[in-house]
Amino acid sequence: MKVQCSCGAKYEFEVTPEMAGRPVKFVCAVCGLNASEFVDGLVRQHLGQSSTPSGVPLAIRMSQQAPSVAASAPPLEIPPPPQPVRRAGPVRLTQPETVPVEDGAELDVGGTPCLKHPGQVATQKCFICSKPICPRCMQLFGYVCSPLCKAKADSHGIRIPVFEGQQSVREARVWRRVVWAGSSAGVIIALLLGFWFWYAWFGRLPKTVFSARFPAPSYSGHSAICGRNRDQIVFLHGTTLARYDMKHNQPIWSANLLDKAQIDAAVARQQQATQKLIDKANNEAWDTVPGMPSAEKLEEEMERDQAASLQLHVRGENVWVGSPGKLVRYDWDTGNVVKELAVQAAGFGGLIARGDEVMVVDREGLKPMVTRINLATAESRTEELGAPEAAAFAGNDTPAAASGDPGTSRKAGAGLPGGVPGRDLRKPMDPAKVAQEAQNLSYAAKLALPATLANTMNQERAFDAMDDGNSRVGLDSAGDAPRSRFLLVPAKNGFVQFAVKLVEQRLVARSAMKAPTGKSVLQGNVTAGKSLEAANELLNEMQRERGGDVVQEDLSRYEVTVRRPGVDQAWIGEVIGPPRLYPLETVTVIAANESVVVLDKDNRQLWQSPLTYNVRGEIEALDENEALYGQGPCVEHKGSLYVIDEGLLTAFDLATGKVRWRYLSVGIAGLFFDDRDCVYVNSTTASPDSIKFSRQIDINQKVTSVIAKLDPANGTPIWTGEPGGLINYVSGKYVYVVQSYTPDEEDSGNPYRVETGFEKGPFLRVKRLNPKNGHEIWEHFQQRAPVNIAIDKNTIRLMFKKEVQVLRSLEF
Repeated sequence: MKVQCSCGAKYEFEVTPEMAGRPVKFVCAVCGLNASEFVDGLVRQHLGQSSTPSGVPLAIRMSQQAPSVAASAPPLEIPPPPQPVRRAGPVRLTQPETVPVEDGAELDVGGTPCLKHPGQVATQKCFICSKPICPRCMQLFGYVCSPLCKAKADSHGIRIPVFEGQQSVREARVWRRVVWAGSSAGVIIALLLGFWFWYAWFGRLPKTVFSARFPAPSYSGHSAICGRNRDQIVFLHGTTLARYDMKHNQPIWSANLLDKAQIDAAVARQQQATQKLIDKANNEAWDTVPGMPSAEKLEEEMERDQAASLQLHVRGENVWVGSPGKLVRYDWDTGNVVKELAVQAAGFGGLIARGDEVMVVDREGLKPMVTRINLATAESRTEELGAPEAAAFAGNDTPAAASGDPGTSRKAGAGLPGGVPGRDLRKPMDPAKVAQEAQNLSYAAKLALPATLANTMNQERAFDAMDDGNSRVGLDSAGDAPRSRFLLVPAKNGFVQFAVKLVEQRLVARSAMKAPTGKSVLQGNVTAGKSLEAANELLNEMQRERGGDVVQEDLSRYEVTVRRPGVDQAWIGEVIGPPRLYPLETVTVIAANESVVVLDKDNRQLWQSPLTYNVRGEIEALDENEALYGQGPCVEHKGSLYVIDEGLLTAFDLATGKVRWRYLSVGIAGLFFDDRDCVYVNSTTASPDSIKFSRQIDINQKVTSVIAKLDPANGTPIWTGEPGGLINYVSGKYVYVVQSYTPDEEDSGNPYRVETGFEKGPFLRVKRLNPKNGHEIWEHFQQRAPVNIAIDKNTIRLMFKKEVQVLRSLEF
């Protein structure tokens, strides 16, 4: 039998006896039209049956008719399904409910092949025209067979279920994931950038976590952060001792340590002595009669001196304050006096702190006695150091201070001339101090500097002519050096006896200034552009008139004796130049001019080495806790001995004395070491000429601070920089540079200090550097200068005249 669907598709099939007992099912494979009723009627008519039998419908197998067959007998045409009657008028479209289709559900299409994709079997049918569609069709259009059906569904408002395997759906799902991931990444990056911006510009800058203000100014002080949670601070601001809770910024207790009776008695004694001098001047008709200082000024100066003599020591919850003659412990909870110890330190510099102990030496008897006081337990013990040998210390008239420099004491040089006429008469000037004060003058004062210097020079010449009996003495004069001296030098675990005896005196005078060359600037018209050049010429001329152009070098022979408690053998030897003793952790270094001698703990000489320049520096910088700008001039670290002279840093092998490397730099102030043993050097940009011509004044030359990080293996600079100050603290990733300036407050009548409003005021600048490259991480600035500063990792303690302040930066 042959049939033709209304869509034009032609089919033929065999009528079998089986069809007589079962109905026939026919569905067009092209358009999906179900014509089972029509085809079953044709079959009944062909079999001569009048009714359709019951039973399960029999799907007949049909194939498209071949062209030759179609030409012999035309097939029966299946009429199209009746169309619904449409009424004229507006059409209202409503959103139909979504037809749920389960994933993987298949419609029974009888295994019909797909017409669009040969070889593919249809598994679904179009929701609009009911044509069979295969999975490849559904990948393109979903549950419709073509864009035409999709447009028809959109125009009629028919909701088509979404096929999850459709290519556009998959691409949309992928793009949604990409957009979500990109948006999330963008939000995270924006948050990170915002956090970085906040942290770089605001968050990592130090913030004030504690502040305590005072009505009256103080010029000295110390502080310590303590407590179990490190949330307590104990400070000594002038003569005020207090403990505060930093977390709540509340005082716990406070005590005033000012001894008013002692101050009044000292003021009365000073006024009585001054009155006797005035009476003597009147009786002998002196040309100048001294004036009586005011009691208020004397009281202020003595209170400042008394406050400066106080020392704060905090160990755990033990608070101690040392002063000349006594050591007092205060209660942690109340601030009351708990224990007071009398300490006598005749001939020595007072209390010497070493770890949890303080030591005080008494040399009034024949044998020196040292008293050790444990600050944590308040226990004390006294040890006898033994009497010095008579032969070694003969002729020692006065006991020496506990210092590492028994040679000539260097007098402090004068600053820029001015103020009270004749105040610094015959006192050589310090070129560095003069240059710093001149560079801080206002522009008007710099223009007037040549005229004021000429006036001061004339006044000094007049004073010098009236007092022609006094001779000029240079800054480094060594004529008053004692012939012998005995010292007890504090070491890490005790004292080292150090005796020096002059064997042969030899003082050599040399010029420390350049000879004047060329035509004088003062011979022509001194313009504003030449004012500083003229001031330089006048200052150098005044330096020569004061005797500052000549210095004396001590090339004398000295016999040195070094003895340690508990060691029978003493080291005795001769050196050229005034010797200085530097006791280190495992060795003892004797420096004399341009040479060093190294001894072991048993006073045996290990090695001796010459240097390029003289070694300068006191033993206070040996303690890393007390060295504000680094240890020096002799530092022992990890098998190396670092020696700082006036122009070089030399690294020696500690055991053999072999030179490992040298680093050229003039004016090295000290060394720091990080956790990788790298060396941080605090130095200046001064040239080697400043060593030879140490008295030459040049106010135009700006010598700035320079720091360098060196490789400990070979001394190669890892990086160098000029951050405007010197390193004050190094610990791991924390490297701080501190610069501060305090104007001179002594002279209210200095003619150079013209109040213009452009003067350089006091300031504090703290910079944190990146230890990898020396670049600045952040800077903290205040328009005032502290009297004390201490740093511990990310915590900075500042002591100002009227405030105690603690800063802390955010760290991760």
